[in-house]
Amino acid sequence: MKVVVASRVAVDPVLTAIKAFEGIELHACKDHGEVPQAIHDADVLVLSDPKGNEGAPIAQALRAPGCKVRWIQMTTAGAQGLLGAGVPPHVTVTNQGGAVAPTVAESAMAMILAMSRQLPVILWRSAKHEWNPKFEPPLLALEGRTLAIVGYGNLGRQLAQRARGFDMKIIGLSRSLASDPLADEMQPLSELHAVLARADVVAVTIASARSTRHLMNAAAFAAIKPGALFVNVARGEIVDQVALRNALTEGRLRSAFLDVTEPEPFPADDPLWDAPNLYIAPHAAGHGGTRTGARIAKVLTANLERFRAGQPLEHRVEIEA
Repeated sequence: MKVVVASRVAVDPVLTAIKAFEGIELHACKDHGEVPQAIHDADVLVLSDPKGNEGAPIAQALRAPGCKVRWIQMTTAGAQGLLGAGVPPHVTVTNQGGAVAPTVAESAMAMILAMSRQLPVILWRSAKHEWNPKFEPPLLALEGRTLAIVGYGNLGRQLAQRARGFDMKIIGLSRSLASDPLADEMQPLSELHAVLARADVVAVTIASARSTRHLMNAAAFAAIKPGALFVNVARGEIVDQVALRNALTEGRLRSAFLDVTEPEPFPADDPLWDAPNLYIAPHAAGHGGTRTGARIAKVLTANLERFRAGQPLEHRVEIEA
């Protein structure tokens, strides 16, 4: 069995996990540009989500006559860079099962705290040697506040776990509506606007799909509770950035923090940068995790064992028609 690897994350743990198996021919690519030539006779592709134009030639190679690849294990949470290029229906795609979720949730919680406690203002005043205890709007405590988590999967649940430590009320929005002890309420996505009207903090953690593109649109921001805090650590295309800019400019949102944008890298001349009380990070919320690589390798190992045994794979990604 031949396994081709092209990953920007968890490279050493992934390669070590594969080498532990007997009878596997391993081909490690230097970058995603080598993948199309390497996968024709491969059975498995282990891949981080392609960026920019990298996905199209990989998808084309997967569709080529005679290509043997039957399974793609993603080392990243997202797969839109590949799926958007058109993966053939006979190929199973699996993700890393929330391996990076604890680190991203930690970043999301830090973003919420930074906004509620006005840390950017404090840092700015500190740099100017300015002692000023007055804040407008006032500092905000999270205790007793309502957090709406839009997309209650692995990442949403990890964020709920952290927000619980601040005694926040948690409302989860999801397709499954499965109950969870960390959530005070679970609501269907169809109730998004009603929940937004009640939330002091809104965190977007939902997976990217055609059905979630611009889920946070002008109507959603019009429904949001005045003065709410807003965080997006999912994917940039889930938020209508023009509508977000308007909500900030009009003062409907107190503040917003984005780890993801559309496109990425985000152009320096985009007017969203100049929206008031907005902070943009360079898609770095998942960086720095001390256990992420080990979790990714564990998911890969379990799925390799299942693949060789002919068993169903875990953490399958739904490919939209």
